[in-house]
Amino acid sequence: MSGHRRHVVYPTVGAVLLVLVGLFCSGGLRRAAAQTAAPAPETEAAQWHLVLDGTRAAWPDTVATALIDSLQAVGRRVLRHLRRDGYYHATLDSASVDTSSAGPDVRFYARRGPQVRVGTLRLRGDSAVPAAELRALMETEEGAPLRPDRLEADIHRLLDRYEEAGHPLAQIRVAETTPSAAESSTLRVTLQIDEGPALWLRRVEVPDDARTSPELLASLAGLEENKSLRGYDPVALQRRLQEHDLFREVGAPELRVADDGGAVLRIPIEEAPPGAFDAVLGYLPASQTRDSGQLVGSGHLVLKHLFGGGRRAELALDRRPGQTSIVDVSVADPYLFGRPVRLAGRFRGEQRDSTYGERIYELEGGYRLGNGLELTATLSREGVRPGPAGTQVRGARQQISRATTVFYGVGVRYRQLDRSRNPRRGVSLDVQLSQGRKERRLRRVDAAGDTTRVSDSFRQERLRGHVRTYLPLFDRQVFVAGGEGSVLLSRDYDRSDLFRLGGAASLRGYNEDRFLGNVVARGLVEYRLQLDRASYAHAFFDLGYVERPALGATTATQGWHPGYGLGMRLRTALGRISASYALNPQVQSPANGRVHLGLSVGL
Repeated sequence: MSGHRRHVVYPTVGAVLLVLVGLFCSGGLRRAAAQTAAPAPETEAAQWHLVLDGTRAAWPDTVATALIDSLQAVGRRVLRHLRRDGYYHATLDSASVDTSSAGPDVRFYARRGPQVRVGTLRLRGDSAVPAAELRALMETEEGAPLRPDRLEADIHRLLDRYEEAGHPLAQIRVAETTPSAAESSTLRVTLQIDEGPALWLRRVEVPDDARTSPELLASLAGLEENKSLRGYDPVALQRRLQEHDLFREVGAPELRVADDGGAVLRIPIEEAPPGAFDAVLGYLPASQTRDSGQLVGSGHLVLKHLFGGGRRAELALDRRPGQTSIVDVSVADPYLFGRPVRLAGRFRGEQRDSTYGERIYELEGGYRLGNGLELTATLSREGVRPGPAGTQVRGARQQISRATTVFYGVGVRYRQLDRSRNPRRGVSLDVQLSQGRKERRLRRVDAAGDTTRVSDSFRQERLRGHVRTYLPLFDRQVFVAGGEGSVLLSRDYDRSDLFRLGGAASLRGYNEDRFLGNVVARGLVEYRLQLDRASYAHAFFDLGYVERPALGATTATQGWHPGYGLGMRLRTALGRISASYALNPQVQSPANGRVHLGLSVGL
């Protein structure tokens, strides 16, 4: 048993009914041939007609015709057509050929005889599935004509039901088709069921050189060791594993069964590289605030599938315009204790020149409910410390306050994609809602002009969301739509509270961190031409929205900001190479477009 969905062999219904067919097949055709006139030339097509019980009948659509020299073959097809309708005693009395017209005219004269019907239908050997449930799945009924193709389809449905019940080795055969004692045109039909052992999964095996643990592979496949193998479908299992980015290729599962029903499932897998290093380099042209162009970039190291348990570690270093540096470190175990529980920890440090520094410590947990749905919970502590420039007093208050905020929240994630890399169809969604309390200290200037230190505390609420939809248009062409956004609601705002928007990873066509606001959002549409399973070229349009509160002497603002451009992502022998070129309506010439180049090298 390897990749086939049906693992049993049983006699076809047609073979069982050969005793009926033998009553008329040979003699009827010999009599028909004896009364046939001389055949017409082989190249001349014939007109075929059928007379049943002395009455002209329409020529069966299911009977293929040929040249007149195939008279006996066509006659056999006519008889098979009648048997499919339940006329197993049908005879072909004679055939005539008229060659006087332009084309030969052929007539078959047949008698149908009584229609054979199902007198009684019995099922023997059923115990795992109730007989009433099995009969409800069948279209063959007592009193109806016996149709072999319909009975064979019924047997397939019954075997499917036994697979769902944990008996994939079940066999069903037609044990009896005998005429009823009262009436020869009715049959007693008996199906003999051999249910086989109730399979249970003894263990899952992986290739000797694989890093993936058998426990993790069983969890990803949706299987539990020492549990019944209900609904075992190797094709669906293979497809489910192939969707994970841990594996490059997944072969057909191989199932070995012992006499006691214990099964050993071996799954051939080829794992993806254990990690990757991404480097992104961007060029920002000269602007009103900058006399010359500037290079920006980031490096991102990912270690995947650590110790064979699907664990993940990431380190990102980001150099942004001005004197801004960001370091981001995270570790995650997506299958904690072999359960559908994810636990992740993260540290993010950000230094904005001499204005302020921010440190974020975050803990996130998730529980997967199945079908790509996950519930999440987060807890984070965020601290801001002003630098020399941030402690300066502008207007009536210190520019950056010393603050600590503790956030806690819940969220939901949904991911249903046909493949993790370069998807063609599906949806991904991530929404998080959190609230916290901010404690801050700063200097203020009172009405008398004196500078005093004040402390206050107030609540903040934060909403973040990310969504992507993928829709195939034509062959290798995909339409992508989606967006992301962040909203912060607070009684008062500091500059360090606000979200930043702009750059290759957020709003394309603008400088990194170009916009600042307590409400930022981007909608996007992309038209992708897929070159292979991991490569594509695309055209894109982004539309950003930024709402900024009043800070000190500055007034509140809001506005829309479009961006557009072209890009590509290619899989090469060196690694994955990406490039993008983006513009916005304020760009004076195409030479001032934003260019980003990236290289991802597997480890």
